[in-house]
Amino acid sequence: MIQLFIILALAFSKPLNPKKVIYAINCGAPSNYKSPSGIQYEKDIQTDPETVVADYSLNSEVSSQQIKYTREPEIYLTERHAYKSFSYQIPLQKEGTYTLILKFAEMYFDTKGKRVFHIKFGQQRVIEKLDVVAKVGKFASNDEYIEFEYVAGQVFHNNVLCVDAVQDGKLQVNLEKTKFDNPYIHGIVLYAGGITETDYEEYQYMKENWEKVINEEKIKEELERQKKSEAKVKRKERVKIRNDHLNELENEFEVDDQTQNSSAPVVKRGGLRNLITSYVGTAGLYFSFFIGMSILKKVTSTISNAKIKGIEKDITETKPKQEKQPKEKSDEKKNKPKDTKEKSKAKQQ
Repeated sequence: MIQLFIILALAFSKPLNPKKVIYAINCGAPSNYKSPSGIQYEKDIQTDPETVVADYSLNSEVSSQQIKYTREPEIYLTERHAYKSFSYQIPLQKEGTYTLILKFAEMYFDTKGKRVFHIKFGQQRVIEKLDVVAKVGKFASNDEYIEFEYVAGQVFHNNVLCVDAVQDGKLQVNLEKTKFDNPYIHGIVLYAGGITETDYEEYQYMKENWEKVINEEKIKEELERQKKSEAKVKRKERVKIRNDHLNELENEFEVDDQTQNSSAPVVKRGGLRNLITSYVGTAGLYFSFFIGMSILKKVTSTISNAKIKGIEKDITETKPKQEKQPKEKSDEKKNKPKDTKEKSKAKQQ
């Protein structure tokens, strides 16, 4: 039943569409930031020298606090404030309906009435006497959604013309100081569309049911963890069934929980041993052995044939020489008696 409730809540929730975000600033931040919902916040390039940046991420006592009513707590860890009124200039594009989302969180005061200020478009106040602690308390996000029309170079809020709200194609957002401390801001988002097209309803639900939302998200995380664990067990069982001839196979594999796209186990060690001991590996070894022996036999026979031919050639070359030598000796024997006869005749004379 709880799982069904979570599925329905997620189905009817309407997060802010990042593709319709025209401009976003992480006020006081020195670098760009991409939120978990996909919104690209630009770093703060405010050049007013009389404004001050506060970075609460450097304060462990503050940064360790849970900021309620948001899934983007990083936005509220930096702020820009001033000891006077100051403003931001937001570039506008084509005519149409827009929603400006201003993000606040009180990180210093814990009592209402300590910090109060106004928000104006040009000279027109669109939010009066904003007291964040009075609305949501300390360490809690308070996002203000302001819908307006941009027509013929002018801005209308609740069908009222905002005088001097546009200068050089940019919306002038003024934070007006009162006697109750200093105005400040954490983030700005310009959205192309009316307030009903934003995540306004989801944000209101989150504020009203924060504890419930937190519990739902914890249950969701637990369900995802169980799903990963079950998938891991199934993968191990599948491997064990396919390789039941190995005793220690389950210890030879490690499954990476962070790799969601791959269902195959990763071989950690013993790959060569497993290959050799398998039926296919053994057959491959025998086959390779017989092939090698046949090749060796052919090579040795070729070498021996070549040697035999070389010996026969040498024999044929030396045979005529041996035949000529006996003839020469026989000629010498025939001639020898003649020489002796001639010598004997000479002596007798």
